[in-house]
Amino acid sequence: MTDPAIQDSRRVLPMIQLLGAVAWPSFFTAAVMSAVFFAFIDPLQLQQISFPAHAISRELGYSLGFFMFWAGTLCACGVTALLLRPAREPEECFE
Repeated sequence: MTDPAIQDSRRVLPMIQLLGAVAWPSFFTAAVMSAVFFAFIDPLQLQQISFPAHAISRELGYSLGFFMFWAGTLCACGVTALLLRPAREPEECFE
C-alpha cells in the first residue's frame, strides 16, 4: 500500500495540469475573440444601444467584453475536459 501523502501529491499535479489545460486555451481564445469583435464593434456605440442610462468607458467595455468571452470559453473548455475524463468502473460507482 502506498502512503496517503504520496497519493495526494500525485492527484494535485494532474488537477493543476487540468486547470492549465482549461484556463490557457480559454484565455487565448478570449483574447482572439475580443480582438476580432472589437475590430468591428465600438464599445461606446454598444453602450449607447444596450445601456444608455449608464456611462461606460471604452476601457471598461473592452475589459467587460474580454471577461465575458473568457467566461464563456472557460465554461466550454471545462465541459470539454469533463467529457474527456474516462468513465469510472461500475463497481467504483456503487462504493
